[in-house]
Amino acid sequence: MRAAKPGEELGTAAWRVAIAEALEALAPLLLFAEDRERAAAEARASRAEAAGLR
Repeated sequence: MRAAKPGEELGTAAWRVAIAEALEALAPLLLFAEDRERAAAEARASRAEAAGLR
């Protein structure tokens, strides 16, 4: 995703970090191991995307 305006990259990066934090908090509460692993993987991907935007 590209920023519509200069400077929006940090806002988008912060949003992705917030999503990662939510997924990390959710993962241990999920019933199935596959779901926990997927949530953790998506959190890592979201953090990586945020780092790429900064």
